Amino acid sequence: SPVLVGAGTMQTPTNDVEAMFEADVLDIRRNKITFDQRKLEKDRQARMERQKQRRERARAKLSSITPDISKMERLSKDELDKAQSEGHSWIRRAAWNSNSGDDAYNYAGMVDPSQEYDKWQQAYRMLGGFIDCDHGKSDDNHKSGDNDQEERENACSRWMMWAAYIDPNYQGNGYDEYHGDNPVGTLDCHHPDTQWELIGVYREEFYQYIEQISKHLWAVDEYDYVVALAGLAYMTDADCFFVGYSNDGDYIYAGVAPKAYGKFEMALYTDDYCIEPNENLGHTFDYYGLTSNVQLQSQDNDDGYDDDSINSWWEATQEYTLENLNGVYESFKYCTSCVDYPTYQDGYFIGDYGTDDDDLINQCWKFYSHDSFPCEADCIALGEAQGTIASVKYGGVQWGEVLSGYYSIDGSDETTDSRWTSILANIFVSFSFIVFIATFLAFAVARRSRHRERASGRSRRLLEEDRRRSRSKAGPEDGDGIFRSSKSGKSRSGKSSRSKSSSRRSKSKSRPSDTYEPPSTKSKSGRSKSSSRRRSDEF
Repeated sequence: SPVLVGAGTMQTPTNDVEAMFEADVLDIRRNKITFDQRKLEKDRQARMERQKQRRERARAKLSSITPDISKMERLSKDELDKAQSEGHSWIRRAAWNSNSGDDAYNYAGMVDPSQEYDKWQQAYRMLGGFIDCDHGKSDDNHKSGDNDQEERENACSRWMMWAAYIDPNYQGNGYDEYHGDNPVGTLDCHHPDTQWELIGVYREEFYQYIEQISKHLWAVDEYDYVVALAGLAYMTDADCFFVGYSNDGDYIYAGVAPKAYGKFEMALYTDDYCIEPNENLGHTFDYYGLTSNVQLQSQDNDDGYDDDSINSWWEATQEYTLENLNGVYESFKYCTSCVDYPTYQDGYFIGDYGTDDDDLINQCWKFYSHDSFPCEADCIALGEAQGTIASVKYGGVQWGEVLSGYYSIDGSDETTDSRWTSILANIFVSFSFIVFIATFLAFAVARRSRHRERASGRSRRLLEEDRRRSRSKAGPEDGDGIFRSSKSGKSRSGKSSRSKSSSRRSKSKSRPSDTYEPPSTKSKSGRSKSSSRRRSDEF
């Protein structure tokens, strides 16, 4: 607070001045953030309106330019080389899975994509997102459908990698080939032993890929459809866009961060290219509150917008981990038919029920027609180096990380069975180890006891021998105290020795073979002679 100095002069303490200055700076930053957020929201609404109008124009145009394959001619190698030398941009698209630059007639051990295949024998897999700084969406050949977001100018692009396959054993049964009551085919192109053949691996703008699946597979009030649109609205189609400032005054950007096994989430960046997520800012993308209201982009007005379940799904999806969105798109990492059956358009059937042949959409063609480009070995290696793509076999090499259901036929998650099997295996190993330890200890104790018994028995026998020797030294004395002659002594000694020897032999026979063995006969004889000499001398 101000203080009175001198003749009525007011002076503000230095600490208060600094505090007021910091408060003003903080207010300026907050106002700028609020302004930026409002501008972002306004731009987002305008962008969504432009998208809607662009889709309507595209549908009208596509319906009138569907090519007639029977009237088309295949270019010769010379014609293709000439077009390439003239710099035609469509040459790049002709090289779907070329193994040597733009040569559309060389393939890396895959089927020829220029041939015509039945739409029902085609399938695809989502492999995962990755970041590429060499192919920006602003390039002439990679122009995005919408790039009006306030993005970081030098930010690297986000791409989704996907693979296309054909079934060489297709028998022409259409939908029933894989989905009927008695299907003769199996959608197992993700399996290591599959007979499906790879057409090629491609990359598509990340946002476009997620959006294209959402548009044609689900009804407007389905959980998957609501989650998909909520996730798209939360992530936006920008690679990396401004959201605020750090405590140090640095710019903070937000963008999709590809994760392992094809997952993804929203992350914050402070580097110039939006490559390395900054996890030391003390908050996540959710901090900026860039959520939105339910907007299902349906063909009608606002059907279902007031439904509690739809609102709950929408709100739960708009968080930085995008857990719900990842869950919805998990199944597309496994073999998926290219035919959307039934087919929807923005949440509603195309035609009566979306099952008529003329109403069905080939999703693989949709991907390719919406900013998809070849992804060859160097491109696949980039995704693998970042550790973000699922497994795929390309050019005889296995790339990416193996998913949990990779070895199952239908791609179902066998985590529960595997976990139970693992528990049983751990129990068996633990029990076997305990039994082994107990058996070992019992053996050691028994052996120790046996050794002690053996040592104790040997000690008793040695004491008995010492007593007998001491008696022998005392001499043969009769009960009347008169010493007998040596001859009779010898006789008695012989008898006594023989009786003792026989008793010893009988005892020795009764003993087990592993007990103490008595001295040999020779040693006994020696001892007997020496004792006789001693007795004779004493006499």
